[in-house]
Amino acid sequence: MSSHRFEDALPIREFFAWQGKRNYEGLWWSSTTKRHTGFESLLERQYLLTADHDQGVVGIASQPLALLWPKVTLDSNGRRLRNHVPDFFARLSNGDGRLVDVRRPDKAEAHQFMLTRELCDEIGWEYELFTGLDEQIAKTLTWLGGYRMDRYAPSQVLSEFLLDAFCPTTSLRVGIARAMRSSGLAREIVQAGAFHLIFSGSLVVDLTEPLSMDSEVDVSMEGR
Repeated sequence: MSSHRFEDALPIREFFAWQGKRNYEGLWWSSTTKRHTGFESLLERQYLLTADHDQGVVGIASQPLALLWPKVTLDSNGRRLRNHVPDFFARLSNGDGRLVDVRRPDKAEAHQFMLTRELCDEIGWEYELFTGLDEQIAKTLTWLGGYRMDRYAPSQVLSEFLLDAFCPTTSLRVGIARAMRSSGLAREIVQAGAFHLIFSGSLVVDLTEPLSMDSEVDVSMEGR
């Protein structure tokens, strides 16, 4: 089971929609997988945003498997199968797997999540119960997520200029100005490239603070 490429699997069930349904569902274009991934709530969409931002995630699929296990009823009259479909499977850069359930904090204490965690421990996967981001982090990351698209990705040459410009740590304003001088490119191109590298993790900012041109930007360990 742990060796199967669940990150390439299709959803095990259809995403149903009907008039008056409360959940917001749709398709998220993943900059990690370069394809669309389904979600069934805004909280699930927020998880996909964080997965794209996480350099440790190299593959992602929505609802690619179902877990089945027997449960003895309280009166001991028989057994019935209980099932659970995790919201996402993530493939990690070290080859490990991670099952992810997405729930609001007030819905996170479910017995099935404990059983799923125990199963992951048994087969050597990670388990994550995602309950949402801090409000400021969500606001900053959502804005930066607009630059995750390939069309904003800097060329290899511009990437090197940008990494050099923010080493040592400096403000976003100063780093962009340095990269403009080094590359000879227009501000909008250099700035978009910087935001793309911040979202993808090559450049690092404090996401708990509002992003501005005075924000301190550093080069990640992977980018050095």
